[in-house]
Amino acid sequence: MVEQKGNSNELSALARELLERLDLRRLAEWTVPRDDLQRELSAMGWPCSEAVVRAEEAVGGFSHPPNGVFGVHASLRYLRGDAPWLRDDLQSYGLRADPRDASSWLLPVWLVHDPRLWLALDGRVYYGSHIDGPEYLALAFEDVRHYWEVLALLDGFVVAFMRPLAMPRPRLETSSLAGEAIARELGLASFAPASRGATRAWIGPGLHAVELDIPGFKRGTDVVSDTTEGIVLAATQALDGGGTARITSPEALDADLLATLPAPTREELVTSHVYIWGKHADYEDDRYRRRHRGS
Repeated sequence: MVEQKGNSNELSALARELLERLDLRRLAEWTVPRDDLQRELSAMGWPCSEAVVRAEEAVGGFSHPPNGVFGVHASLRYLRGDAPWLRDDLQSYGLRADPRDASSWLLPVWLVHDPRLWLALDGRVYYGSHIDGPEYLALAFEDVRHYWEVLALLDGFVVAFMRPLAMPRPRLETSSLAGEAIARELGLASFAPASRGATRAWIGPGLHAVELDIPGFKRGTDVVSDTTEGIVLAATQALDGGGTARITSPEALDADLLATLPAPTREELVTSHVYIWGKHADYEDDRYRRRHRGS
């Protein structure tokens, strides 16, 4: 086994509390001791490392939205056919070469939906997708703790090719890196476990803001709030800084609140109330992928 020194993967108390609220828990039947994991990987001819084992010990076996289980052992179970999942047999789900080092490898930790997640031997986490044909990989998170801290702050959704039709509470998605302005206006404090690498996060009572810069998948600021008032205040700061924005809310914005913002370019009602400013594009939009992935 390749020995690697990694960071602690213990989740913060806040992340654990938020995941509990989302009903995302560790499923004992999807976990194995480290010796068993090492044997499983050896039987597959796959490499292992201390960072991989620690990642599995930290969050392996957690239920992952919208449905499925996270982890190296879980991925092996899916690949062996031990659990049903929507598999695309035109693609390989085995090892990937680490884009930073062709002699090293990435192991699958989330296979069930696009984008998929891959774990490097040093503990870094990649997003991967083959939606447009050839697979594209992008370094996304410093380790699994970083990923789950962000996932918890953003109500279990970061990015997806098929985004949820409904959000559990009001959400702002903007193409601008407006986190500092939003934090200053709303009195938010920097949140260290999620603020790592190219990611910055801020929290306050009932409101979280996260800046992400993951080439080809997500660049901008997402905000979730207990109230529509909070989300409108955040949108005001984001729109003042330029760029596009989208608010998705379980309830319609009050007319007086909406009047404090520029007129939306589009409003939609499916299962949520959606307000869009500018030609908002993200990962589900092929124009966004072409522009940011160079593919």
